Amino acid sequence: MAYNHFIISGLLLGILYLLYNKVHDTAILYKILKWILIFNFVSFNATLLLSGTFDYKLHLPIHLCYLTELGIFLSIIFKSKILYPWLALNALGGGITGFTNSNLSDDALLIEYIHLYASHFSLILFFIIIYLNKFTISRYEFIQSTIFNALIFFSVCYFNILVESNYWFTMHRPPGANLAQLLPDWPGYLLGLIIIGLISYYITFRLLQNINSRLYK
Repeated sequence: MAYNHFIISGLLLGILYLLYNKVHDTAILYKILKWILIFNFVSFNATLLLSGTFDYKLHLPIHLCYLTELGIFLSIIFKSKILYPWLALNALGGGITGFTNSNLSDDALLIEYIHLYASHFSLILFFIIIYLNKFTISRYEFIQSTIFNALIFFSVCYFNILVESNYWFTMHRPPGANLAQLLPDWPGYLLGLIIIGLISYYITFRLLQNINSRLYK
């Protein structure tokens, strides 16, 4: 399954590369993104609800990537950029993580795989759009977004304890072929994932800061 995951991820990254190089009108990219998000939300939730397989311990949009995806969709619908710094910092690292790791077991449903790929494709496409638009992030917005994620993290920890779920993988390692399998047992793997997330955050921040420095040269 890991082999198939990398093939599919590679094909999707190829499509993203073509979109980045060939479609420079971000209005068109926004339309593509919006329809992918609508398809993903409707197909995923409708399939699970109609088949009776929806499980609130597994399928709520609480994982950071899916929260970010929902935030992107709401930002597009309401034409608001208030969450853009937080979304931008989550999107690139989250998208790459989803394409290089899988948190699905071998017996996962087909719709869960479609949701996984569509979600992380959307995250990277969003980052491409804001990168082409030369979106920048200030140091204050970086700190603010980091604190916001920390607050969400602790809220998710509490929620997981209440309902015995494993969102953000705070209780145990995720299934599937992923980096967490190579890290020490709890809390070692969780600390490792947090550190990797913070590094990703900082790299994305610096990347977007470099746009800002080029604009004012």
